Amino acid sequence: MKRKKKYQPHNQKAAYLFILPSMVILTVFVFIPLIASLVISLLNMNIFMNDISFAGLANFRKLFSDSRVSNATLNTVVFSLFQVPLQVGLALLLSMYVAKNNKYTKMLRSIYYLPFVCSMTAIGIVWSMLLDPNLGLVPYWLKQIGLESISFLKDPSLAMPTVIVITAWKGFGYTLTLITAAVLNISPSLYEAADIDGASAWTKFTHITIPGIFPTISFCIVTTTISSLQVFDQTYVMTQGGPLYKTETLVQYIYDRGFQTAPYDLGYASAISVYLFAIIAVVTFVLRKVVLNKGEESDA
Repeated sequence: MKRKKKYQPHNQKAAYLFILPSMVILTVFVFIPLIASLVISLLNMNIFMNDISFAGLANFRKLFSDSRVSNATLNTVVFSLFQVPLQVGLALLLSMYVAKNNKYTKMLRSIYYLPFVCSMTAIGIVWSMLLDPNLGLVPYWLKQIGLESISFLKDPSLAMPTVIVITAWKGFGYTLTLITAAVLNISPSLYEAADIDGASAWTKFTHITIPGIFPTISFCIVTTTISSLQVFDQTYVMTQGGPLYKTETLVQYIYDRGFQTAPYDLGYASAISVYLFAIIAVVTFVLRKVVLNKGEESDA
């Protein structure tokens, strides 16, 4: 009988070498800044590093009584609650049309993906010009069909919905690519059997397509939610948090208190960033338990 080779731990050295670059990047750009933010949140400190003193939990007590923090939290949550279903839902519906391997659908998938490649800052500037009530192309078209000019980004009731729609439009191409790949991976024999049984298109969609791609949908929901809770570029470029703070998000308020509005309170800004980190951590944990677990069950 052949002897089985003993397990040798040194064989894992190659694996550690492969993950070393990623660990270095994560340490420098994620773990160290995270620890630094936690430390700074316990201090009274500005960007000039003058008169640094220990504040303890004073910055955290302050944020819970700050009306702009609660307003920014509400805006961030509302943005995520509407943007995530809109983006994932739009990608899911369009994937049913473009999930074919022909030149036309491949071209469409490439076109839909283009906005995702572009900078959110650049897209925000372009849309700000297009929606400008005085010079914008969209208000001009509305006037041509007899409608009044609408201030999409200056109306308190329209600013947030406008930002949500533009964000979903920019990001759905990436989600569409993932979902389409998952749809194409479903065995055609399942659809053929459903056709033999006389199943309708809606029945095939709900009983074959959705269960077959649910792990991918779950992944898209989790990652898109995390990204939405950190929204900053589009609101800062298009509305600057206005009008009347209706689009001010937590990340934007962190930037405002730390780097834009005197006295540039880094300690307080860091406390808000820790607060945001806690929200994202809780939401991610819940989504992983609820959504990803269902995805794994349906995959099994």
